[in-house]
Amino acid sequence: MNKLTQNDLEWLQDMVRRGEMSADRANVEKVRMARFVVVKKLPAEVRSVLNAAVKDGELGHKKKDGHKPEVYYHPNFEYLANQERALIEKQTFEVLSGVIAR
Repeated sequence: MNKLTQNDLEWLQDMVRRGEMSADRANVEKVRMARFVVVKKLPAEVRSVLNAAVKDGELGHKKKDGHKPEVYYHPNFEYLANQERALIEKQTFEVLSGVIAR
């Protein structure tokens, strides 16, 4: 999974603390800076903010599809989100085949 550096996270937190950025905006920026975020569990308020950013064209979104996870991504990096989804799907099938083979 693509993660932000400690500096990136601290910068976002500092911007929110100083009132220069809302927490909602920081969540959108976090996805944009990370290029993509694989979603396993997401609070409803964060999901609604991210979905609003999708409607505005700031983010892209792919719903869960079979064993491929849900992702939010920077529109310029859809290919990275697709690669990560495919990798997770492949790993899931490998785990499942290992369990079935036993």
